Amino acid sequence: MNFDWSEADNDLKQRVCELFHPEALGELEGLEKADTPNVRRITKRFMKDLAPTGYLRPPAKDQILSLQAGQEEVARISSSLFMSIEVTARIFGGLLAQWPESPIISDIVKAVGNGEVVGAVALTEPALTTEDGPASKIAAWDRDHCILNGQKDFVTNAPIADWIAVVLDEDSGKTVCLVRPDQKGLVMGPRLATLGYNGLAVSSLEFVGLDIHKDFVFGPFSDTVIAEHLYQTQDLTLAMASVGIMHATIIKAKQYAQSHRREGKPIFAHQEIRFKLAEMLTLYQSSQLLVFRAGWMISSKNPEAAVMVKCAKVFASEASEKVAAMGMQILSGQGYIMGNFIERAFRDSKYAALAGTTSERARMQIADELLAQHG
Repeated sequence: MNFDWSEADNDLKQRVCELFHPEALGELEGLEKADTPNVRRITKRFMKDLAPTGYLRPPAKDQILSLQAGQEEVARISSSLFMSIEVTARIFGGLLAQWPESPIISDIVKAVGNGEVVGAVALTEPALTTEDGPASKIAAWDRDHCILNGQKDFVTNAPIADWIAVVLDEDSGKTVCLVRPDQKGLVMGPRLATLGYNGLAVSSLEFVGLDIHKDFVFGPFSDTVIAEHLYQTQDLTLAMASVGIMHATIIKAKQYAQSHRREGKPIFAHQEIRFKLAEMLTLYQSSQLLVFRAGWMISSKNPEAAVMVKCAKVFASEASEKVAAMGMQILSGQGYIMGNFIERAFRDSKYAALAGTTSERARMQIADELLAQHG
């Protein structure tokens, strides 16, 4: 197991870092308070800059680890931008890349790689029930057309997307429908006000007789084919986002500890501050190693990759909450003021434990895998 970056990996990391010069960082600061049109403008601006590096191309499974060299840098610089780009390039683009034989799909995947398209995936449905159980079937067929009536919740990028992949549960498996946000029959909900990731555009979708031609419908496919990509990619993305938050938090907390003085000396000289920074670094490095190991296992087609992604996601997401809390403690009152990075990291860090496979559900799946292997 070798986590040393190759020359090409280091080149990608360097090229990504060079894009985020002081002027670009200043523009990114505005992302957290931007209205929806400006979120789209800023996101597409950085996607266009990233495109020549190859960062946006959906990677083959054996390239996951190599991509992580650049991913951590973007996650460190802006968790909101990172999440929006990863939803487009990895979750949406990676989903579509599984069907290269379709000219429609190929054109969209190429546009994603060129930074021309923002994508979204509509997966989560409201927790509605009927007397017969969950009311989740929202699709019906009329000759060559799929007609959608229903709702999807918490769709990241939906308000700024060019294309949305709607994942449907059908009796024969999962089906993917490609729709444009301006299609008749698609009602975009208001952008949701979230606790963290304020530079991310999220909304619900309602379908009212949305008519989709069969050329834009793919499937049905077995649940495992779709679920393996969507949930595994989403969980690994959230784990990397947590690593990026920790990395940036440690840098900011260290800078403050070296510059802020108490009792005539920098607070970094006080043992209690050093202990906190040491623990923060330990949690960050451990999380980073787990996430890289998960990427390596996917790249090497290790049969235990799926459970390792869950382990990395649980550990990194919960570690980022602890690191953000310790960073705020180091900054004291300064860290509690709205608008500074530590306060933002404190809010952003909670998201990963709730999104994707929740920490509670992931723990159950890890335990199931443990019993299956060693029971």
